[in-house]
Amino acid sequence: MLKTHDPKSPQWPGRVCRTKAQLLGLAVVAWAAMSGPALAQPPANPPPADCRIAFDMGSSGVRAAASGTGDGVLMPTRDLDLLTPMMQGQRLELLLPAVESALRELPQQARLPATCRQLGGGFSAWRLAWRQDGAQLSQHLETLRAQTGVAVLVIPAAVEGRYGHDSAKQALGLRLQTSHILDIGGGSTQVASQDRSFGIELGQKSWANQLCQTLGRGSGVACQLLPMRAQELQQARDLASHQLQALPAEVGPGTLTAISRPVTRGIRSALRSLGMAQGESISAQELGMAIDRLSPMTLDEVVQLTGLAVNFAPYLVSDMLLVEAVMRAMNLSTLALAETAINNLPALLRDERAFAWSQRHPCYVQRLRELGPAAYFSDPAGCTKP
Repeated sequence: MLKTHDPKSPQWPGRVCRTKAQLLGLAVVAWAAMSGPALAQPPANPPPADCRIAFDMGSSGVRAAASGTGDGVLMPTRDLDLLTPMMQGQRLELLLPAVESALRELPQQARLPATCRQLGGGFSAWRLAWRQDGAQLSQHLETLRAQTGVAVLVIPAAVEGRYGHDSAKQALGLRLQTSHILDIGGGSTQVASQDRSFGIELGQKSWANQLCQTLGRGSGVACQLLPMRAQELQQARDLASHQLQALPAEVGPGTLTAISRPVTRGIRSALRSLGMAQGESISAQELGMAIDRLSPMTLDEVVQLTGLAVNFAPYLVSDMLLVEAVMRAMNLSTLALAETAINNLPALLRDERAFAWSQRHPCYVQRLRELGPAAYFSDPAGCTKP
């Protein structure tokens, strides 16, 4: 309710004459008002000098987190599937308004200071955009910076693997008993240790899409992998092994923990429905037996047998083939499992090179045109201008 009168509040009397003291007091008040922010009280919670905001721009959404705010890390999210439309031929520029909206609104939603340095890490969908048209992607990154103030980098797959290991180590602590982690996302897969990493553009969706095209099953949402004949199954196994032939040399020997849901929920749940994998690991023998049993079935039969939800079942056999190929490449008989809420944000917030590039973003975009995602590895200090 609008308050129009308060008998206790000071009122201006209806007279013109005033004392010199009154006039002097009014002059001081007027001068203070005109002096503006110089004499204003400082805000109750001024933003800290080293406040950072990072955006994890993955294949299925945008997550945001902050450090240096004094209030801990906040993680609002926005579901946004860029990868599927792009694999079906849709141009990135048609998806940019939704990206811009997320970059602008997530910090507001979390009430983060507007003066924080802002960095976006573009992962598998953005690497796909580079492969489709690198020059156009560079222009899109310039537009995003102009429209939102966020400097977006295309993060190489190997760096994403390092992020995944750092985040897994932080989240799992002593529960992480292996030297390496396996992270299967929507568009890429990473195998990483503390100091070595391998990344490839084969994730749950992109690997299934590639397999569909190889086997002549179409692509995108129209693709149906099941059932698979014995000859097709062998063809799929050969293709997976060929794609991962560089893995052993890149990461070296070691043991492996799978941390992502395609394995910890999809594959493990299916194996348990078949009477296997009752502990916190799966064996290569169990995995091979399950693939041989499930691959000749229709999708409906697989769902009925395993009870998997619709977001896991269509990818189950292709996910199994990918994991089997990773284990075969690393000569592993068992794979440990540890599901936890892991993303790239903690490592991205600590990435000094990435934040250095955010301060020299025009130079980064020029390097991106010349070097592709490998521009990340070049030296920001070599730029002549910010």
